[in-house]
Amino acid sequence: MLKKIIGTSIMALLAAASAVSCGSNVQRMDENSSVRTETGEVNRSAAPDDVTQTVTMQEQTEEPATELPTEPFSMDVSVPEGFTLPQSYVIDGFQTVLQEPELPTGCEVTSLTETLNYLGFDVDKITMADEFMPIDLEGAVIMDEAYVGDPRLDGFGCNANVIVQTADKYFASVDSPCYGEDLTGSSLREVFWQVSQGRPVLTWVTIDLKVTTPELVWTAGNGKDFMFNWYQHCLTVYGYDLDEGIVYAADPLKGNVTYPLDAFETVYDLMGDQAVVICGDSGTEGHHVTTEAEKSVTMHTLKEYNEEKAKAEEAIVEEVAEAAPEEEEYAVD
Repeated sequence: MLKKIIGTSIMALLAAASAVSCGSNVQRMDENSSVRTETGEVNRSAAPDDVTQTVTMQEQTEEPATELPTEPFSMDVSVPEGFTLPQSYVIDGFQTVLQEPELPTGCEVTSLTETLNYLGFDVDKITMADEFMPIDLEGAVIMDEAYVGDPRLDGFGCNANVIVQTADKYFASVDSPCYGEDLTGSSLREVFWQVSQGRPVLTWVTIDLKVTTPELVWTAGNGKDFMFNWYQHCLTVYGYDLDEGIVYAADPLKGNVTYPLDAFETVYDLMGDQAVVICGDSGTEGHHVTTEAEKSVTMHTLKEYNEEKAKAEEAIVEEVAEAAPEEEEYAVD
């Protein structure tokens, strides 16, 4: 989401944003031998003591335990054929996280944050934006590959799959089996079906539901056309009412609001029917398994970008210092 700036160059816009087994004693006995119980007591059979043969064995040196593969957590979010929607459904207790003032153009990552918060994850929007969201400050890629720009400044935005990557990278950091699911291509009624199952859905629309179309802004560094709707916006749908014709949304610019269903559907379709749902919650048991979305990440997060920039600057300073001639010391009478 970015207000249109007339006469500002591409670079000017983006520059501003510039796990073991252990040894144990094993007692081997014949059929008439003594057996030591777990309590330490000895139970003897009718056989004489001199027949008893007890052998103590010490296991070999420790060997690394073979870690069993972690089975990935999976949730079926497919929409059944011929599904019937309840006339209305609202997820109780969903609260909006406002993007401003810290992230004036960070509606997508803020919508993700409010959804994670509802699901019981204790994380804030700044952490999500800085440490987990792939970002491009130079116009090298399009919004399918990273958030383009800086959400703290005049950023452009990102598409649904980037938010899935962001969510999955966060889940990896807390070893959660949860994952994001890109539902792009779902009709609004299918989005409502997810909501009726108790799952809030991130959706891409426009600010104030303005009917505007994407336009070519530039050709990105990777040669792809950068298309952008100057009113692009993202929010979380947590309810609907078919009788009243309204959609309940957590809008990072406004709070918990309702929008006319018909107008909402128009811009939802206009923005490519983009939707994301989070599978699981903070109580879901299991360990994280690297997802395909994580593997597809090509760009750094803002934190990684700044760390690399700092290292590069330090390297330059060191090179200059090494190249500089040593100052001669003069004796003073």
